[in-house]
Amino acid sequence: MGKIRADKNKPYSMYIVSTRETMMYIVNNLNGLIRLKVPGFKEACNLYNINYIEPNYNIGLYDPYFAGLVDTDGSIVFNYAGNRIECNLEFQYSEYSSKLNLDNTILNCKPAVLIRKKSSKSGSSKDFSSIAFKFQNVNNMLFIYDYFMHNRLFCDMKFYRVTKIKSFIEIRKYKTSPRNSVEHKIYADFMIDWIKYENPLWYKVPFVNKYLLYKGE
Repeated sequence: MGKIRADKNKPYSMYIVSTRETMMYIVNNLNGLIRLKVPGFKEACNLYNINYIEPNYNIGLYDPYFAGLVDTDGSIVFNYAGNRIECNLEFQYSEYSSKLNLDNTILNCKPAVLIRKKSSKSGSSKDFSSIAFKFQNVNNMLFIYDYFMHNRLFCDMKFYRVTKIKSFIEIRKYKTSPRNSVEHKIYADFMIDWIKYENPLWYKVPFVNKYLLYKGE
């Protein structure tokens, strides 16, 4: 059904369908599940005389929809000042993204929701708003791990970072150990490995060179 075309100059592939029957099959099966790309999906429904089904914006516990969003628009990051691993999600603010409710998606976790103004990266003067969902508390970390063990991320770098959360919880106390101590070396080596994985620009992360790299290594 359809075909996949890879673009060697881009980090993603394109799925192409070209028959009316296939398009109707896809639209019918996605109806009620599209929450963000709504205008285009409504056009497809109108084109094929399919009644549009309003989706549920309350994303339930362990719902894999959230994992899909993190794969495409999210990040697993390390907050050095807070000494924690966070899961953040951010995309353009719209009447549809504003409805999204992730309060019950990860067990015992409720994200901080931020709406902020941004400028276009293309150099134009056009501003827009983004909406961000941030799971950024120390107590969230184990539950973030648990969620993504139920819903594996397709992005290897993001999933690798999640798999290290349990080990990080055990060694995070070593951050304040004296520099050059065995404990601090364990902490530094762990974090460099975490940041380095599939990240060719890891050495440009400010706190790496300032706090974690041991000179001469």
